[in-house]
Amino acid sequence: MSAHLLAEAGLALPISLYATMPLWPLIGALLVGVLIVLRQPAERAYVPVVAGAALSALLGVALFFDLGARHAPAHETPATQAAEHAHPPARALDAHGHAHDDSHGPGGAGFGDPGITHTVYHWMSLGADASSAGRWISVNLYFDRLTGVMMLFVTVVSLCVVIYAIGYMRDHHGHPQRGYERFFAYLGLFIFSMAMLAMAGNFVLLYLGWELVGLCSYLLIGFYYQRPEAAAAAKKAFLVNRIGDLGFALGIFALYMFVSPLCAAGENPLDYAVAFKYAGALAEWQITTISLLLLCGALGKSAQFPLYVWLPDAMEGPTPVSALIHAATMVTAGIYMIARCGPLFMASDTTLTVIVWLGTIGAILAATIALAQYDMKRILAYSTISQLAFMFVALGVGASDSAVFHVFTHAFFKALLFLCAGSVMHAMGDVIDLRRFSGLREVLPTTQKLMLIGCLALAGVPLLAGFWSKDEIVHAAYAWHPTLGALLTITAGLTAYYTFRMYFMCFHGPLRLPKEAGDHPHDSPPVMLRPLYFLAFGAIFAGYLGVTPKLSNESFLGFLKPHGYFHHYLHDSTMISSPPHAGGTWIMYLSSAVALAGIGLAWARYGTAPTRDPDQAALGGLWNLWNVKYRVDEIYNAAFVRPLRQLGDLCYGVDRNGIDGAVWLVSAVPRGLAFSLRFMQQGALQGYALSMVFGLLLLLALWRWAAAAG
Repeated sequence: MSAHLLAEAGLALPISLYATMPLWPLIGALLVGVLIVLRQPAERAYVPVVAGAALSALLGVALFFDLGARHAPAHETPATQAAEHAHPPARALDAHGHAHDDSHGPGGAGFGDPGITHTVYHWMSLGADASSAGRWISVNLYFDRLTGVMMLFVTVVSLCVVIYAIGYMRDHHGHPQRGYERFFAYLGLFIFSMAMLAMAGNFVLLYLGWELVGLCSYLLIGFYYQRPEAAAAAKKAFLVNRIGDLGFALGIFALYMFVSPLCAAGENPLDYAVAFKYAGALAEWQITTISLLLLCGALGKSAQFPLYVWLPDAMEGPTPVSALIHAATMVTAGIYMIARCGPLFMASDTTLTVIVWLGTIGAILAATIALAQYDMKRILAYSTISQLAFMFVALGVGASDSAVFHVFTHAFFKALLFLCAGSVMHAMGDVIDLRRFSGLREVLPTTQKLMLIGCLALAGVPLLAGFWSKDEIVHAAYAWHPTLGALLTITAGLTAYYTFRMYFMCFHGPLRLPKEAGDHPHDSPPVMLRPLYFLAFGAIFAGYLGVTPKLSNESFLGFLKPHGYFHHYLHDSTMISSPPHAGGTWIMYLSSAVALAGIGLAWARYGTAPTRDPDQAALGGLWNLWNVKYRVDEIYNAAFVRPLRQLGDLCYGVDRNGIDGAVWLVSAVPRGLAFSLRFMQQGALQGYALSMVFGLLLLLALWRWAAAAG
């Protein structure tokens, strides 16, 4: 690619190099498959996937800063903010190195930074005209700052998880578990799928990545398929996501149907640029229909009410899978899709209101359920549902940059928490029930310190990553409606409480160990701890991208302003970008006080890791309701699963006894007639001669009767 085209794109590295980011994990997965076919030892099966993930992570980091440098302002001032909107549109480069205007790209004209479209090749024609002037579905990748943010944490966190899995997927003697190679092949495919989803430049590629992510989650959740619980959890995740994905597919079909008549010759209505350009020309009912159907897909993928029930059961998969699903892939897809499709969602007040209240219900529901659980991984799973619900609320109130910022910070501390839980599980002989151990800080000191950092970040303690992003969402919620802000503030307090309930029950109190832990439980090996150090660093410092970069000559409260580098970075990549919030210092104080109060209350009640749960004794029936998860699974089984199963049994009976019965009857009549005449075929000549005589006599009698009648 020529130097002037690179300069035109505004990137330091060739766009074609960044376009290879999804391929490296896929190549690693394919190489592992070759090793399986060749029956090579499993000992080094992780090498191709780790190498592929590392290359993608390096390119992801480079892309993030490269895209940020294209229009990076020197300082955060109103003048530079205004200047951002005045920059000329970038030029897009296709697969042949030819530049074309992309001023109507996602976040393009009218939506901010147009980004760069890289067309790899034209895939298939949508119309009868297969010429270059026809409508083509192209394999095109889109690069803007939203892509940069997604690829940064997807690739970096995935690399940490893959390295951690090298040690986790071995037994206590260091031997690879059964299916070691298969596990790493699935991980490589998972990372590839999420990268394709995040880099897609049209709805067709988005949908392909969307479905591949779902397939990989099914394969990884059910990795221990010999266990009925794991197989059932994988099937549940797959089927619940099928419900949401049906709506998502219908939304894409509706988009094509409604936008297609508005398109000029050669425009593909499924390209982001075209779909968003004509979004404002659609009728209100059309845009609402499209956005609500797309929302169904987001509710399934991001495990939001009412399609959240698959995520807690997904803990049956290996812990690295849980970390990958909750932090870097799968559940972040719904948030990304809504942020990317901002022009479609922003045009429908109805859809935004639905997003806000579904998110609010999900946040409160999941937080209260987490208060009464004992499985560490399930507590973290419900915390993920609750935190994703915060992001949904942010999207609904028009603060998409805050939502994406929370996705970014959440990836680091949630991956850290899950992998620390995996280290506890590894040391305790796969026991994860908080009632069966306590005081683990004596035997797992490193894991305890790392998990404390993750818990502080999740609780929203000031100056850690979770504080910056969560506080912005609460801030935006108060600006939308005080009741909404109050509900999220209460939920934030519950988050701090159940997080440290888990921490104190696990690491404080007298040392108690399950018999499965053996005689000498200890911290995980270095290969598992090293990625945790990096994630802990991110859990502390990732949030500083969201505050004012100019720290000098600022008061402490000025330093806590919610709009810094990260928001400057994303400002042009999302249409529904929140404005700077003014006069919200009291909200910051309130949010901090609520988080600290939640931690203090958890210390007062669980600091000694009591063997009897004080909340269960104090709350009684309410606690029991939370413990059984509001019986939502039972309600779904009674309202949907059982009736559908009965309908299936009825259809099976109609098919077996009705349709198949009619076909059987048609064949049974000639078969019965043939059976009744079978006695005539005995294989004896005298029998055949006698039959011939009787036949001749019968014919003679018929002839005489016919002659007499005539």
